[in-house]
Amino acid sequence: MAYTIFIQRKWQTALSTISEFTLPGTDIKGYFLECPGPDTITPDLKKRIPEGHYSLTWHKSNKFSQHSPLPQLYNAQVPISRWILIHPGNDYNDTIGCLLPGKVKLVDRVGASKDLYDRMKSFMRTEGIDKFSVIITSHYVDGHNKSGDK
Repeated sequence: MAYTIFIQRKWQTALSTISEFTLPGTDIKGYFLECPGPDTITPDLKKRIPEGHYSLTWHKSNKFSQHSPLPQLYNAQVPISRWILIHPGNDYNDTIGCLLPGKVKLVDRVGASKDLYDRMKSFMRTEGIDKFSVIITSHYVDGHNKSGDK
């Protein structure tokens, strides 16, 4: 069976973007915290990746060795060398482009990140990471548009 993680960006500030996500066919759902906009394919800017369809693979990380391997997103626009990972973290200082899962949404933060990350990773390992993909869309509910401007 193939699995798609549907991520819908809904809230953004000058410091972060927060999305809701679901993994249909499971009860795994929550929020992702990522960098603020605008979307970019350029690395090292502390900005979020573009909307779109992404494949997943495992990434072995020395920085996050206690959580390694980590799920890594990539597609034709955003290469594996960008190192866009899913890893635990709670606020915007914990990411330079990655997606931080959480069970609770706060302003510029998510809570219970490690618990949700561990659950997602366990499911991906059991099913096989090659069976997962990610679709990111935006539907902001705070009056901001996709570029991060009012």
